[in-house]
Amino acid sequence: MSPTLLLNSLAVGLATTLLALVAGLLVALAVAAASRGRGFFLSGSATCLALPPFLATNAWLDVTADWRGLMSPEVVERGSLFLTALTLASLLWPLTTFLVLGAWTKLQPELLEADPHLRGTRLLRGLLLPAARAELTVAAAITLTLALANFTVPVLFQVRVFTEEFWIRFNTQFDLLGALRATWPLLLTPVGLFWLVRRRDIVWPRLHSAGLPPMLGPQLGGWRNGSLTFAIGWLLLALAFPLARLAVSTRTWTELPGAVAAGHAALLNTLLTAFGTATAVTLLALLWATVHDRSSSARTRWGSAWLGRLAWVPFLLPGVFLGVSLIALFNRPALSAIYQSLAIVFVALVVRYTAPGTMAIAAGVRAADPLLADAASSLGASRWRVFRDTMWPQLVPSVMTAWYAVYLLCLWDVETVVLIQPPGGETLALRIFNLLHYGHAAQVNALCVVMVGLAVAPLALWRMWRAFRVQGSRFEVQGPATLALCIGISVLLTGCSPASDTVVTPLDSKLFSAVQVIGSRGVAPGQFNKPRSLTCDRDDNLYVADITGRIQKFSPEGRFLLQWQMPQTDLGKPKGMGLDREGHVLVIEPHYMRVNHFTTNGELVRQWGVKGTNAGEFILPRGVAQNAHGEFYLSEYTLVDRLQRFTFLPVAADVRGLHSLSSQPVPSRQFKAVSQSEPPDVGCYVTGMWGTPGDGPGQFSRAEGLCIGQRDEVLVADSCNHRVQVFDREGKFLRAFG
Repeated sequence: MSPTLLLNSLAVGLATTLLALVAGLLVALAVAAASRGRGFFLSGSATCLALPPFLATNAWLDVTADWRGLMSPEVVERGSLFLTALTLASLLWPLTTFLVLGAWTKLQPELLEADPHLRGTRLLRGLLLPAARAELTVAAAITLTLALANFTVPVLFQVRVFTEEFWIRFNTQFDLLGALRATWPLLLTPVGLFWLVRRRDIVWPRLHSAGLPPMLGPQLGGWRNGSLTFAIGWLLLALAFPLARLAVSTRTWTELPGAVAAGHAALLNTLLTAFGTATAVTLLALLWATVHDRSSSARTRWGSAWLGRLAWVPFLLPGVFLGVSLIALFNRPALSAIYQSLAIVFVALVVRYTAPGTMAIAAGVRAADPLLADAASSLGASRWRVFRDTMWPQLVPSVMTAWYAVYLLCLWDVETVVLIQPPGGETLALRIFNLLHYGHAAQVNALCVVMVGLAVAPLALWRMWRAFRVQGSRFEVQGPATLALCIGISVLLTGCSPASDTVVTPLDSKLFSAVQVIGSRGVAPGQFNKPRSLTCDRDDNLYVADITGRIQKFSPEGRFLLQWQMPQTDLGKPKGMGLDREGHVLVIEPHYMRVNHFTTNGELVRQWGVKGTNAGEFILPRGVAQNAHGEFYLSEYTLVDRLQRFTFLPVAADVRGLHSLSSQPVPSRQFKAVSQSEPPDVGCYVTGMWGTPGDGPGQFSRAEGLCIGQRDEVLVADSCNHRVQVFDREGKFLRAFG
């Protein structure tokens, strides 16, 4: 276990918990102090809890972009820890608010009236905090567990924590034992949470919060104005800030049609999985709560109680743990129909979110009036009639709340599906995560608008349906029938289709006659784990780099020939390939800021490049190509968005008019001849450089791949500007398309 991982995880978890507890408690005081507007604070709290984590993360990444680019790595690392904790706290603090308010609704008004001096700080320390001690403990435990288990936010802020390490270990090498050894403290958090909450009687407040004692607000004294001021400021920071960044960005709305068109399949997948999972979880929770409540057998009640507690394990553990477990269970030929389809996502989400859905509905069952059911039974009503006429009307609020909560959780889920996403099964949350991970902020904002629309759509439909019923329409579908119909449709739509064994498939195309599939998922020779780049040599052999950090070579027919490993992979994996005039395979290592030349048998013969933003230095190089004159072009992004042109000359050559990579072009530093067959007295010089950040001609937003045209034109994939730019050999802008 790495000390850095432990310290970072503890720092993020504890800082998130502390911020969330303080903010949640002060907002709860504001709700108690407000004579009017309690609904505003509670609605704002619920909205924060339902806010997409990508939205807040993207807002902070955008605001701090210049700061992160200019500061030293040590300062950026410390600042990223704080930003991660702040973002997580802005999402989790409502848990504390709702739990504390639920505790205060149990206070008797006589306690406040008995002592007239019980005001201000004395009231807070002597009554309010002791009354909510159990709820604060539960809130701290849940917040800490969810913060440690969160995967999305730390990864996007590039903070190394246990969840990221587990994901990287398993995702790159499928090293499950190594991943567990490196992240085993994550397995202990649910155990501690079970111990803290095993017998807590938790009360959740209603939105109008009518149960709060009326004397509570006036007796808060100075805490009243302070908490109200803080609550308004905190809601501006946690809620208004990301929503405002989303709304005022012009590119959010210009990118919206294209983002929706490109992600329509992910949109459909999200609707199917979220709607189907919420419906299935609701039905399971209704069944479990009803059986548990009506069972007279002590053994049955004890077993169902422990089953309910164990159901929390998949929810409290990081979702990647559940994903790995499902891979081990379903990655079998007999279960390929589920494993290779959207059904595996549906199963994973149902397993993970059954516990919170069951808790909400079980609370509704306990709060229902049993006398109504007894009266109906005594009149001879069947069990179904008793449930439909007496229990169901009382359970509707709890059922709808549970359904909507699970629906929202499924909308934002990345951790659970990131490892088990089937072909064609990308969800909007996973698409947003991938886009944000690679810097497509405008498209992320556009898709966040879509996700916010999906989040509020059930509420809008529910309001419309209720209005329709109030107007006296004869069309009225009973709740259980509606749920059964919804889950049936969802299961049919997510259907299971077995993976095809066809290797070569004919195509109806004017350019190609067929498509051939090479490889499968895995780390064995001939298998791939997220292939990232490829190139072909002069004999049409194929070279593929994947996330394991290896290069595999295949014959033109797709037969595996050989493989080799990159020299270093700790900082990052290779991405970007090409071919030089000698027939060597070029492989870029963006995080090591260098270009490697390999023979077709995998022998490393050259390495060149150093980190920096000056002429001849690299910051995240991404694409490389060589023209007919032997010059290399290399694209970069992040702190700089530019192209550079290089040439190799003997050190003693006339270099007037050329910019050296250093004041003294020492081959051992800038150009490393690894093979004895390579000349050791060659220097690498930059002969041209152009490009700045932006969207105008000759400007780039994440310059990615590039290639050389027939007349030595340089074609650049201007990724985040969604276009290809064409330049002449000297860097003069010629045209753009796309």
